[in-house]
Amino acid sequence: MLSKDDMAAIKDYRHEMRLAGCWGACYEVSCFIEHRYGFRRFDGVYQLSDGTPVFKHSWNVTPDGGIIDGTADQFFHGEDVATHGAGDPRAVRYREKFTRAHNPARVDWLAAHTYIGMPDEEFWSTRYSERRLGPGWWLLDNSDYLAWLNDNADRYWLFARKREEYQTLGYDCAV
Repeated sequence: MLSKDDMAAIKDYRHEMRLAGCWGACYEVSCFIEHRYGFRRFDGVYQLSDGTPVFKHSWNVTPDGGIIDGTADQFFHGEDVATHGAGDPRAVRYREKFTRAHNPARVDWLAAHTYIGMPDEEFWSTRYSERRLGPGWWLLDNSDYLAWLNDNADRYWLFARKREEYQTLGYDCAV
């Protein structure tokens, strides 16, 4: 799908955008990929395999339905710049945003999608109010995520701000 040089260019742009103050930089990197390589940008949600929404996210879709995620490193599922061919089972993690009116319980053509029974925004606001969205909350072991966050907090000001936000909320960010 992408050459070694293409992957390096995507990583370089991701670094540039994070230096500029973009948290994960998914939107900016997916715009770059669309402009440079012609793969359509898609905005939606990155989810766990059980349907739990992790983050609002942007990625690119190839003409055959494959996925390119230039900022997959932030999810800690073993990928840096992710490339999933059409039909790859990992592609189920990328989906449309579910709202009250647009979800598998209400829209027939979404019925095959895994759904946790509440719109994405409701999930996030409920979990946030319950203080269940700490650093790396979607991982069984968040130690690699914390190491990544702390390393990047030394390089990117917005990561430092995010670490401070977690600490202010009472989360331990030590590795």
